[in-house]
Amino acid sequence: MSDERFDRLLALRGHPVKGLPASAWATNLGELDRDQVLRALIAATRKLLLPEWLGLRPDDHRPGLALDAAEAWLAAKTPENAANAKARGKDCTDARNETFGKDNAVPEAARAAAWAVGAKDSSDLWDGFCAIEQGLLARIALISEFQRAPQMRKAIVDILRDVLTPKVEAAPASSEPVPWSINGTFSVGQILTHAKFGRLEVIAAQDKTIDVKLEDGTTKRIAHKPRG
Repeated sequence: MSDERFDRLLALRGHPVKGLPASAWATNLGELDRDQVLRALIAATRKLLLPEWLGLRPDDHRPGLALDAAEAWLAAKTPENAANAKARGKDCTDARNETFGKDNAVPEAARAAAWAVGAKDSSDLWDGFCAIEQGLLARIALISEFQRAPQMRKAIVDILRDVLTPKVEAAPASSEPVPWSINGTFSVGQILTHAKFGRLEVIAAQDKTIDVKLEDGTTKRIAHKPRG
């Protein structure tokens, strides 16, 4: 996925208390696979919000159970898993109401993840990201460190980047160089020989191009054949 999506999210100003509106998350992430975005929402809630919730309420596992239920549905989209996610979402509504005005972003984000299970649209996902950002902004407001606001959204975007960016698996490095050809298909870690550039190491692979490192340490981008 293009980093432009993440860069745009980071560049948007947002409200100092509410953060970005749901429309901003939808505009930048709306074309992506909904299941993957749900995975990113779950990961962000677990990493950025849930630890503090459990630190203050070690016996209240309702948000964590809602996230578990959403993950279970992603693994197996059965009616039983969907129903369990909805039930855990309702539990988070209770938790949200009990903490209204204080720390309610945690059950709000977890509830959004649970309600996103089998939903007809992605609105719950965007509400979930809004809740996460609002929760993080509320933390820095308590200590009047408003200058840290950009770091709060960056923490969310870093998780989005990690979950949503396709992972390129490195091929086992071979001691035997492979001749480069425009009709060849190459993977990260391969050693190539090139008539002009000499010995090369593939350090990144895209659909139609590869990035290679030359023996002098410089890098170049050259063509290769997309995988069929």
